[in-house]
Amino acid sequence: MEGIRQRRFSERALLERAGINPQLLNKTEKRFHTDPVARLFRSVQETLDDEFMGFTETPCRVGLFTMMMECVRHCKTLGEMLERAITFYNLVSADIPMTLSTQADRAIVSFTMRRPELDTAHFMTEWWLVIWHRFPSWYIREPIRLHETHFTFAAPTHRDELGIMFPAHLRFNQAANQLIFDVQYLDKPLRRTQQQLVDFIGNAPADLMTIPGSKETLEAQIEREFSEPAPGRLTLTSLETIAQKFNVSVQTVHRRLRANDTSYQKIKDHLRREMAIQQLTEAHMTVEQVAERVGYSEPRSFSRAFKQWTGVTPRGYCKQHRAAGANDTT
Repeated sequence: MEGIRQRRFSERALLERAGINPQLLNKTEKRFHTDPVARLFRSVQETLDDEFMGFTETPCRVGLFTMMMECVRHCKTLGEMLERAITFYNLVSADIPMTLSTQADRAIVSFTMRRPELDTAHFMTEWWLVIWHRFPSWYIREPIRLHETHFTFAAPTHRDELGIMFPAHLRFNQAANQLIFDVQYLDKPLRRTQQQLVDFIGNAPADLMTIPGSKETLEAQIEREFSEPAPGRLTLTSLETIAQKFNVSVQTVHRRLRANDTSYQKIKDHLRREMAIQQLTEAHMTVEQVAERVGYSEPRSFSRAFKQWTGVTPRGYCKQHRAAGANDTT
């Protein structure tokens, strides 16, 4: 949100449109699901017309990531794709100069921020490392195992989080930011179709925020159980039924979800919020229809829950969405 603050745009409006209750930001222990955070990223980038979100001297116009993907879609191997993608970004921007090199059995993706003082909290640095680990992993359909991740800054207070984001040996106060992995990955074939690339762009940056391999977690499996029986309508089964389905005890489900900082109730709330937002804004259903489809017998109960999730009522959310759409077309 830093670029939004600097340019004096409304933080609250962007957060509410993303489905994030602004009042929850003061709770430092609060975690947010990928989907609303991805919507927030897109809103910030579109509002600023800057895919670098204000953290560099020169804006990176919205659409350049899509153009980069168009440039690499005919590549055959990961190494070829990385070389072409890095060349593309070095040509269009001097703010994050990048290199791809090899040393013995290691491949190294390396970059520095030309104006690091514009990225004081190192947010853009960490996000750029995320992109160049997860996008290649997605493209080869295989999580790239990192040997080391280097950072130009000192170890931050959220060092443990970086250990989750980049499961490798972390080194701080280095000369460059680097992802270091086995050189054999460069020969891996790219295994995505053109349609999958189109879908990836349409869903961006949500897939970049997903840690490779995390779609097979218990949380992801439960989400699929709720969503698959009747598309467009949630089927919220009991925790006991879920435990039976996965052939484990209820206590085991609780423990495994808690280990990933989530819960059965959080999963239900997330799915309800995401389906409600989609049906209110895309399917243009009434509040009463949406309440019933996401499992609420009373529209008032649904409205209270929706405001707790997003900071605004369902009708208020629809009004904001229409206003934002009108602004986008003017």
